[in-house]
Amino acid sequence: MSYNLLGDCEKFHRRDVIRVGVLSLLGLSLSKYYALAETTRKNNPNATSGTADSVVLVWMAGGPSHVDSWDPKPNAPVEIRGHFKAINSKADGIQVTEHLAKTASVMDKITLVRSMTSPTAVHEIGTHYMLTGFLPLPGFEVPSYGSVAAKLLGPRSALPPYISVQQPEEPMNAGFLGAALNPYCPGGNPADGNYHGEGLDLPNGMTMQRLDRRRALRDVVDNAFRIQEKGCDEAHAVDEFYDRAYTLLSSEKARAAFDLTKEKPAVRNMYGYNDFGQSMLLTRRLVEAGVRFVTVTMGGWDNHFNIFPAMGDSLLPTFDQGFGTFISDLDQRGLLERTLVVCMGEFGRTPIVNRNAGRDHWPQVFSVVLAGGGVKGGNVVGSSDARGMQVVSSPVHPEDLAATIYQALGIDYTQSISSPEGVRITLARGGSPIQQALA
Repeated sequence: MSYNLLGDCEKFHRRDVIRVGVLSLLGLSLSKYYALAETTRKNNPNATSGTADSVVLVWMAGGPSHVDSWDPKPNAPVEIRGHFKAINSKADGIQVTEHLAKTASVMDKITLVRSMTSPTAVHEIGTHYMLTGFLPLPGFEVPSYGSVAAKLLGPRSALPPYISVQQPEEPMNAGFLGAALNPYCPGGNPADGNYHGEGLDLPNGMTMQRLDRRRALRDVVDNAFRIQEKGCDEAHAVDEFYDRAYTLLSSEKARAAFDLTKEKPAVRNMYGYNDFGQSMLLTRRLVEAGVRFVTVTMGGWDNHFNIFPAMGDSLLPTFDQGFGTFISDLDQRGLLERTLVVCMGEFGRTPIVNRNAGRDHWPQVFSVVLAGGGVKGGNVVGSSDARGMQVVSSPVHPEDLAATIYQALGIDYTQSISSPEGVRITLARGGSPIQQALA
């Protein structure tokens, strides 16, 4: 592991002081310490008026079948329409698969983008493209939406501005923006009965009074290095990391956001007592507590074999209960209006069922779900053809999705950010917000 960020500008290292005098005092691992960083320098001067205070990105890893979920083809031949029936939703004229009944009941709050398209059918490339708005660039790590938001907008509360409920996919990280802007991952399984996040409690025997005394001692030590470190961004970053960690540990309200035992059993059951359902409940609590960007990952959608039992018996019902309840809960609590919810995978799947009773990768057309945060409800953007193979109207590209997310947050999507090497990238290069989706 590299410790370059822990060295000062005069090559005088505080490495041992940091290891012993900071991490051990707080009971944090180095990775969590980095992820708890203070991430804002100054508010972005190019910010615009946004329609969302927070973004929730639900990542359906593997590439879900659009024909078997959001874009059913009930009149197509059986080898295309598959085994599932299409059902009406609360929004007039919009049908989804029968296994999304709870989500159908809140379709008046949702926009379905049925004309998403991408040039790549490779998991790694498609994942990077959808989570950053950029096709991968060799030797150049582009930051994710959440990391950009954390850098430009900073935290809204004592909690880190960017949290990944599960261990994040590589493209969810900060890329050239640096490890300090990676998402904080609380660890553990939210479906555990006593889940309240890992690493958020003070070590055994530690009290806030003792922590305050040790923080004061650290300040004395730091003062001895101020002259050597003057003007050194790396050393200042370490100080910010510590301050963010201290803020989180010292804020009872912040730590309480992770404590699912505070929820009534009926509420936990409503979401579904499984990893995904409880992750969505935790996400609602994090949004309430002021987290700016949250990602939740549900894998298992790479169904090359036996797709219909996999989706019908497990994947879709589990997703539907957690996601449909989440949208309804946000709405009832008055949070949906200022929370943009994005649900997507890296591509869709072949409309024609293969010889293994599965569907393969299909990026030519697939679906993305948007809700809240300035998005229209009961709405469909674009369309695929009668067989679900090609875009027929209003094609939407990942760059357009990027522009939509950034605009909702009040970030100028046409602005550029620079890597440490001086390479500049435009946040949504060539993209435009999905106007048909916006209220």
